[in-house]
Amino acid sequence: MGARVFIVQDRETACFLFPLHGAVALTPWINEAGRFDSEEEALETASVLCCEGYVLFAFYSTWTH
Repeated sequence: MGARVFIVQDRETACFLFPLHGAVALTPWINEAGRFDSEEEALETASVLCCEGYVLFAFYSTWTH
């Protein structure tokens, strides 16, 4: 069974958050979306970067980083 991970989509741009050189950026591609290991980390990052709201997706993944 995989680990539970979270991705965040910005409601205003419909883009996904992803890591970029130690920061967080936006990408239109879900396959480039950053995977957060904890719900708290995903919510905290989303609340800072997504001014018009966000959607949090949780799923199980066998992908490793």
